[in-house]
Amino acid sequence: MEIENLKKAVEIIQNSEEFAAFIPEVRSNIVMAKENAKDINDVAGIPGRITIVHGKPKAFVEPEFGVSSHMARLVLSMMKHDSSKRSAMNIKYSPKIIEISEKLGLKVSFYDRNDEPEDVRQVEGGTIPWGVETAVKRIGDIPDIIYHKGAWGKEPSITLTGTSAVDVAKMAVCIARLFNTKEGYNVIFTPPAEKSDSKSSDTSCIFCAMAKGDPEASKHVLYNDGEDMVALNIAPYTTGHLLVIPTKHYTDLNELNPESLKNLFNTVKKAEGLIKEVIHPDGINIGINLGEVAGQRIQHIHVHLVPRFKFESSFIGTTANTRIIRENLDETYTRYMEKIEKLTNV
Repeated sequence: MEIENLKKAVEIIQNSEEFAAFIPEVRSNIVMAKENAKDINDVAGIPGRITIVHGKPKAFVEPEFGVSSHMARLVLSMMKHDSSKRSAMNIKYSPKIIEISEKLGLKVSFYDRNDEPEDVRQVEGGTIPWGVETAVKRIGDIPDIIYHKGAWGKEPSITLTGTSAVDVAKMAVCIARLFNTKEGYNVIFTPPAEKSDSKSSDTSCIFCAMAKGDPEASKHVLYNDGEDMVALNIAPYTTGHLLVIPTKHYTDLNELNPESLKNLFNTVKKAEGLIKEVIHPDGINIGINLGEVAGQRIQHIHVHLVPRFKFESSFIGTTANTRIIRENLDETYTRYMEKIEKLTNV
């Protein structure tokens, strides 16, 4: 069962060109332990690890048990705290990967190898169990992500953990896609810094920049009638995820007058029709997040329309409220624009 799961995980990774950017100098490995695993021989991994060939991830040998002592020790240490955490994968360290992981709602912790006690340092293989214990204690919970920033002769590293190799691979590919979508991740989660030019005083709000026609911010705006906009969510939960946004900067629904509120939800209705015409979902979530604790990342009123499908559940879906997206934004944008009359018709 573990071997087959790892084979599927490797296939997911090898089909993701974006993941190549995540492979560290020491190369990546993904492992999965048996239930009730006792030692490294009960943990399967990839002999020779996962490398890069012609810009793509590649594993040359099928998974076997007892071939990755480093990652096996980490999984065994995790299983002492949560027996379901049977899989792990190492990737390169980047602050941006940590930021994306936190935005996705994953539990992130770390340890500093410079703080490793001398008695632990002297024990062969002692660093990893100590690091896991330190990371768990730091947040008082079981992390999904554990990282360290390296030490003398040691490359910085991030480890993704999960219940199965397939789940870990899906999580890694999801993060890799966000990492590589420069205009997507940076725009949706990191509004540009406020400019000193008085004419651009409100461009710290990405939606205000979109309303003004900023060429970078408005790449994926489908419709703007001067009062409301419809745009692709550039970090979508599912394919076809749309946002309906007033062009004026409102932070609360009570700031909209009755006519503006009516126009906003009339645009929502038309966006719903567009999604049904183009995406053909099994259902649609329509909602507004108010306040950071409610999930609002940009303090400018906007309505989410999220297409939903019967078969979309995965590790990311059930733990971080996001999805693996099978179609890039430009393809979705083109499909929507072919039916743009759904928005422009009165």
